[in-house]
Amino acid sequence: MKENKGTLILMEENIRNLLTSELHCAWSYYERLIHAISDLSKIAQLPESKELTQKMNFDIVELLEVHVFSKDFINENVRNITLRELKYKCKDTTDLLERMIRLELNSEKTLDTTVNFINLLYEYAHEWHHLLSDFTDISIQLPRVNLIEAVVTSPKYLMDMEDEMNNTLKEESEELVDSTPRLHQSGFSIIDGGAQDDELSLEDDYDDIDEDSDHDDEGEEDKIIPLFKLDKENIIRFQGAGLGSIGSLEWQRDKKYDKLLHEGHEAVFEKNFAEALEKFTRALNYKETAEVLTLIGWVHSLDGRLDKAKTFCLKAIQTDADYGPPYNDLGTYLLSEGQVEESLKWFEMAKKSINYQNREYPYINAGRAYMTVKNLPKALEEFSKALTLAPYHEELHATVERLKKSIHTSSNKEEFKVNWDISEEVENSETDDSPVN
Repeated sequence: MKENKGTLILMEENIRNLLTSELHCAWSYYERLIHAISDLSKIAQLPESKELTQKMNFDIVELLEVHVFSKDFINENVRNITLRELKYKCKDTTDLLERMIRLELNSEKTLDTTVNFINLLYEYAHEWHHLLSDFTDISIQLPRVNLIEAVVTSPKYLMDMEDEMNNTLKEESEELVDSTPRLHQSGFSIIDGGAQDDELSLEDDYDDIDEDSDHDDEGEEDKIIPLFKLDKENIIRFQGAGLGSIGSLEWQRDKKYDKLLHEGHEAVFEKNFAEALEKFTRALNYKETAEVLTLIGWVHSLDGRLDKAKTFCLKAIQTDADYGPPYNDLGTYLLSEGQVEESLKWFEMAKKSINYQNREYPYINAGRAYMTVKNLPKALEEFSKALTLAPYHEELHATVERLKKSIHTSSNKEEFKVNWDISEEVENSETDDSPVN
């Protein structure tokens, strides 16, 4: 393919798949970070984080106005939003762009817009990742490098702070420091002609630091957080280099893996557990992931083999400790065996996991566990938290209301009984990341 700027890019199926994969990769990295910031730490309350939230919201609106919608669709008054609202807006935009890719619209325009949004996700993820690293010990898995490039650079908020500090020091130096240049003895003084005592003290400090310099350098390497970028030309070259037929073995494995997962889910919904187990096991041969190990455990549980189900959950956790569903599923299996206290421990770990799409599930199951032991206030607390994560869950709304009335009217909690009917939609979830409540 010629790389003339005016030439429309024919987005073949494999290129659409590749672009969709890069979009999901960027979203997953961003989602992991925002979960850690909003649910596992207090970073969201920092002024820097609040400022990033509003800036990113504005940039998304601008991207949609310039590249996707006409101005008639855009609200001119962009209101301030919370970080949680921003996460949902990013997810909605991700879904929108994925649909646009599949609709086969203007290929070049769709490619440009999607790449711009991917880089927007990475740009702000880079800022938040640095904040998380600076203020917490939480470790976040970086995105897998396929066509994206990693660039080592400082986050904008630190660069702004450095500029402000340098300007302040410059102003102070003009007033307080002799303008005649002199050599520094320590090599650390920022201002020419700094006090001799300051220089000596810095030298002393440096001597102390030097003893552990190897350790400090190693720690600094661990803290390197690159800025990821996707260049549109990389995608064009991918097709132009004769890889249009998906020559990559890894890409072939990914595609077959996804196909087998889809077929396995269809078999489960048809209650053909033997076929589902066969599909998921074949997928495991292509890629050993926590996801497919959890799914295999799920099928074993549906066929009454809880011991095997629990074993596969533990294997999934060993494979990827950040993946939430196996914690939740293991708790569910223990709860079905009557091990309430033990199940609650696993539900708590599921809540704290970094990579979890359906975060309401462990709260729902913890509520079930508390109902089993007649602790209605705690059950209500768990269900209410689940509602904040899944506000459109009608059955959960109804259960919470019934539970509130029962707690209010019943003087004897032991007499309380509730017909807890989770909808089939939740019990047989179609989402890959958490097949079991």
